[in-house]
Amino acid sequence: MEWTPYAMAAPQEITIESLSGHWVLVNTLSSLEDIFQSSHYLQNKDLSSETDPILKLQKVPWLLRKAFGFATIHIQITQYPTPSTTSLSTNIDFLQTSTASLAPTKEERILDWKILHHEDYFFGQIQGQSEFVRGVTDADGSIRPEFKIQTENATSKIKLFLRGEIEADGSKFAGFIVEDCSNPGLGLWVHTFERNVKAEWTAEQIWGFEMFGGERYFSRRIVVMTKGEYICGRIVFDFVNL
Repeated sequence: MEWTPYAMAAPQEITIESLSGHWVLVNTLSSLEDIFQSSHYLQNKDLSSETDPILKLQKVPWLLRKAFGFATIHIQITQYPTPSTTSLSTNIDFLQTSTASLAPTKEERILDWKILHHEDYFFGQIQGQSEFVRGVTDADGSIRPEFKIQTENATSKIKLFLRGEIEADGSKFAGFIVEDCSNPGLGLWVHTFERNVKAEWTAEQIWGFEMFGGERYFSRRIVVMTKGEYICGRIVFDFVNL
């Protein structure tokens, strides 16, 4: 893979319909040495939520959580039409590697809301669903993603957070960018829902683009819940190259 000297906010040609490329996530615990060795000037370190509390709620073992927390996480995304003769859909494939001693993981998502089964050493056995969702105009004139909440016993705060109306601490937020897409309608986002088969936690996400410091970034808002306890968080990615 050809490396660029720095990571950056998402270029305008990168959209929710075209996420293919090399992305990177730096966790809040990542060392300066990791950042220097990866030859990137990574701008999102303070934009992402702390991952350890989220991973702990997902029953990820302590050693894996610590390794993840100190690593620079690289994600290669490949997005393409689903090979199918019966219906039109979209595949989004992920290959995740890191600067730490974590083995790579692969994941495939098909945006047709059908349940897919996935298993890896990090999260265990997962049943996941993914779909594109459109926007709706709220009473205040803002356009925000509209979707059917899947998290059981979800509070009003959970949906407000996932839609981009508030931050995790409850403060008001400008929300996701509403961007044009190939089909008529109000914006476009990705909605996902995963359930762990054994640990029984769930994770619900909305993917889109948000503005931070005048720059446009790809972000995922996530709510993890288990046994009535939940955490709201956001993961922000730097774009490296195609």
